[in-house]
Amino acid sequence: MNAREIALATLELRPTTRPAVALLSGGCWTINRQGYSLQDMFGRPELLADLIVGSNVFAPSDIVWVGSGYHNLAISALGGELKFRIKGPPDVKRPLLESADDAASLPLGNLSRDLQIDTLVNATRLVAKTIGDRVLVGSSQWGPFTLTGHLLGVERVMRSMVKNPAEVHAVLEFATRLTVEYLELFHRAGAEVVSIAEPSASGDLISRSHFAQFALPHLTEAIRQLKAKGLKVVVHICGNVTNRLDLLAGSGADLLSVDYKVCLADVREKLRGKMAFSGNLNPVAVMQNASSEQVSEEARKALTLAGTEPGYMLMPGCDIPPAVPLDNIRSLFRFTHESRR
Repeated sequence: MNAREIALATLELRPTTRPAVALLSGGCWTINRQGYSLQDMFGRPELLADLIVGSNVFAPSDIVWVGSGYHNLAISALGGELKFRIKGPPDVKRPLLESADDAASLPLGNLSRDLQIDTLVNATRLVAKTIGDRVLVGSSQWGPFTLTGHLLGVERVMRSMVKNPAEVHAVLEFATRLTVEYLELFHRAGAEVVSIAEPSASGDLISRSHFAQFALPHLTEAIRQLKAKGLKVVVHICGNVTNRLDLLAGSGADLLSVDYKVCLADVREKLRGKMAFSGNLNPVAVMQNASSEQVSEEARKALTLAGTEPGYMLMPGCDIPPAVPLDNIRSLFRFTHESRR
């Protein structure tokens, strides 16, 4: 089985010849480690594709995420203002909406006309053409709840869930369309899998009841629409989601990616037979700061906790920082490639 076949089999809970292994995102790491910033890529999809394909030689991930980590470009395309950094993803400077009613006037058509997003989409097309027969090619975007925080402001969303829930749901409905339409651009360019990141829906930020009332219904709808287009869907939520694993099991996602705060044995127990799962090596303490030997040991522990049943993919517990050493990445892949079912 090649990397693409192993990734697909894992997402479909089928046996594989070795454990699946991938980075989660890795967009900033791929560009920054080779001396570039995101802004250097705009209008140069060939360069971005070359960097991604070249990195996969040294860091042979079963899934290659094109444009990952740069989700806020969607906010920029709608008229929002971003703060770009030399390293790392750009930040949204301020909420885009004054009220929920303003969401209806935001130009979703701008997504397909935006130069920055078009660069990522065309790079996806090139990567899929070059290595898409050997690895699974994907892209990613914020989920509806996290996008709502960027559009309306996180503090306002937290208050309005109590004082004005209708406002939150109204923006969530628009954000669901935004998530789906953005990711559909990459699907048309050749992506077979998409990742929806919902850091604002973490158990560290909102309660289980608020998650069930606000985040989950719109996340589930986005997943439904994306899967109807033939995509595989990964969901990643930072922080501790142990108390909502049972809810996520019914979301319809193909794979749940968990943070280092979540025990893989708990995930295995809650999701068994319902969806695949991945995680949960600490991106900083392990991937960035540990030795390559320690990375291999943590990978061994994760594989042990995840069990031998089909449906587990070894990954860092979140996007890796740009400073993660290449030796540690290579150690992660080497150890997993040498493992056998």
